[in-house]
Amino acid sequence: MTLRVVPELYCFDINVSKAFFVNVLGFAVKYERPEEEFVYLTLDGVDLMLEGINSDSRKWITDKLEAPLGRGINFQWDVENIEALYRSVKSLAADAIYLHLESKSYECGNKITVQQQFIVQTPDGYLFRFCQDIL
Repeated sequence: MTLRVVPELYCFDINVSKAFFVNVLGFAVKYERPEEEFVYLTLDGVDLMLEGINSDSRKWITDKLEAPLGRGINFQWDVENIEALYRSVKSLAADAIYLHLESKSYECGNKITVQQQFIVQTPDGYLFRFCQDIL
C-alpha cells in the first residue's frame, strides 16, 4: 500500500482556479464533480483537489476565509522539466510568478543539494514552489 498526502484547497471561483491549474501549470483533470464545485487534478504523479468555497458540499473550515488563502504555507512540487514549466508559466501568466527561476543550494544532512526552483501564486493566493534537483 502506498501512502501519500493529497491536499484539498478551497477556491473562491472553481472555474478560474481549475483553468489556472490546467492551462497554466499543466495539471490534468483526473475527475470532477461540477455540481459540487470539485475537481481532482494530477501532475507528474502528484495529486491535488480543488473545491469551491460556496458549494453546498461538506467543508472543514477553521476560520474566516479571506484573500489570499493559504497564508503561512507553500507546497513544493518536484517536477521533471522545470525550465519548460517556467517558460510556460512566464508566457501564460507572468503576473502569477512570486519568485523567479533560481538555483539554490540547501544543506541536506551531510551533503549539499542544488535545485532550480520558482514559486507561483495561484488566483486564490496559494504558493506553489516547483523544484528540480540539478546536483
